[in-house]
Amino acid sequence: MKYDEIFTETIETLIQTGREDDWWDFKECYHEDKASLLHDIICLANNRANKDAYLIFGVQDKTFNIMGVENDTNRKNQQNIVDFLSSKSFAGQLRPRVEVRTVKISGHEIDVFIIKNSSDVPYYLLENYTDKKHKTVTGEKGKTVFAFHIYTRVMDNNTPIDKSADIHDVEYLWKKRFGLLQTPLEQVKILLTKFDEWIEEEGKYYHSIFPQYTIVLEDEQDDEGICCEGNKMFYHHLQTDTRAYYGTIKIFCYGTQLFSCQLTHLDGHRMTAPCPQSKFISSFKFDETIFLKYYIIDSLEYLLLRFLEHHIGNANGQEAQIATRKLLEVVLLFDKNNDVEDFSEYVNYNLKNFYEIVSKQNEPYIFDETEFAKKVIKKEIRESYALKEFQNEWKQIRF
Repeated sequence: MKYDEIFTETIETLIQTGREDDWWDFKECYHEDKASLLHDIICLANNRANKDAYLIFGVQDKTFNIMGVENDTNRKNQQNIVDFLSSKSFAGQLRPRVEVRTVKISGHEIDVFIIKNSSDVPYYLLENYTDKKHKTVTGEKGKTVFAFHIYTRVMDNNTPIDKSADIHDVEYLWKKRFGLLQTPLEQVKILLTKFDEWIEEEGKYYHSIFPQYTIVLEDEQDDEGICCEGNKMFYHHLQTDTRAYYGTIKIFCYGTQLFSCQLTHLDGHRMTAPCPQSKFISSFKFDETIFLKYYIIDSLEYLLLRFLEHHIGNANGQEAQIATRKLLEVVLLFDKNNDVEDFSEYVNYNLKNFYEIVSKQNEPYIFDETEFAKKVIKKEIRESYALKEFQNEWKQIRF
């Protein structure tokens, strides 16, 4: 509910500006010509503001009066847009990601197409697209979105549908795709998703195109060079081999360290993962503390997890994927840090329901620990399974 309120306030603020800009566009009603709709989506997806863009239906683009779309016969939902974009011949099969949301303002329903920011720009077609079902008032064909034309949006103006964007705007979009506009750390995030472009050599990874970027894994070892066994977290006990070993992941650019985080080996070195982040949810009402382990999906820790799963999986086969799956059974994934706080508040407001879910979790088998440690570990595992289940409920309410 908090997210809905914030999003509604954002749309209200954009309406109150009395203008359009690089990353938002108002439409009084839905397009009759689907080619015009596609053109608007591509322009906003290729915006130069480097952020999510909004195509807002139900607001006049001159007076900014709120008209609503509750009676619009051309209205679209999420699945309509997914199907529509999927049927178009985009270069490289890379399509804009669009989320459809509805907000209520002044008693009217306003639909917002959230066009996700991405480094996959520029989006463009390989084949011309014309809405064959649409005819102009004179009976002629409607507009055509042309193949190999790159469209963008500058200020409040889209690239005309029969033209291509200015060369400087096109250069900007290609630079964004190739990571030439980002800081070194931002570039690393992009490069980490290109699993097969990295080469492993003597325990170190370097990028085949940009070899200045390297990833080094260092284990904690004793004086004799033997890996030291460390304290087990509850997620280690879900692995076939429950031993816990630790170390450090370091990312370098031209020998300068950009990033480091703690790593842990899972299932007897069959998989290596960045240690997940931690949060304690204090339950004053029940005099309990809930231990939450999580990754932020766009964080370097999570990107490194998937990167290592791919590369170690090539060496260890399915065992690396199984180890990762067992880890993620009790480690939550969030889109951003604010989501962690929102979810924690949600758990605190619904503790009775949460502990009912905890009570339904199976008792895990723990060995090779003291009785007190077994009790704590069992509690953390059962609560983590419940948090996973509770997160699904939170998402349905939130979205």
